Amino acid sequence: MSDDTPAMPPETAKSLVDHAMAAVAAGNLDGALATFAEVEAALRFTPDPAGRVQWARCLNGLGFIDLMDAKEARREAAPDDAEAGKAFVRGLRHALARFEQALAIQANDTCRASVTGNKAYALALLGEAEKARPLLEDLFRDHGSDAYRGQLDDTRRHAVPEDAAVISLLNDVWNAVGR
Repeated sequence: MSDDTPAMPPETAKSLVDHAMAAVAAGNLDGALATFAEVEAALRFTPDPAGRVQWARCLNGLGFIDLMDAKEARREAAPDDAEAGKAFVRGLRHALARFEQALAIQANDTCRASVTGNKAYALALLGEAEKARPLLEDLFRDHGSDAYRGQLDDTRRHAVPEDAAVISLLNDVWNAVGR
């Protein structure tokens, strides 16, 4: 195998990532995690453009799982549990790192929109609305009501108190975009 040949054919990776994304949509994060990890390990640092699209999709999926795991841990903890609050922030920062890496290598516009939405959501959960707002403005302008509804749907998964501010931000941005 030459240095340019990915360890996993991009078509196989796409099928596996699609399957993992369906598992995420069904709420089976543990099932998706193993598949994302397998594909990410096989395609990590691949120079193949088609392989890089799938690698970036994996990073986005892994980041989304990190984000949801952080929300779940926050939701299950007592409101005054300082360690749980720190773990929540760490989980969101870890998710952001994956989203940043995915954006750095993702060339597909549709996939970039998904990653951008997840990045904006993590930033908003961290209370960084000023960083999330321009990402959401572009996302809603370019991808319309589907993006808006997708963002709202994510706030309903493992809802945490911080989601109230996120919903307010989403509605403000949606209304400002003029849809």
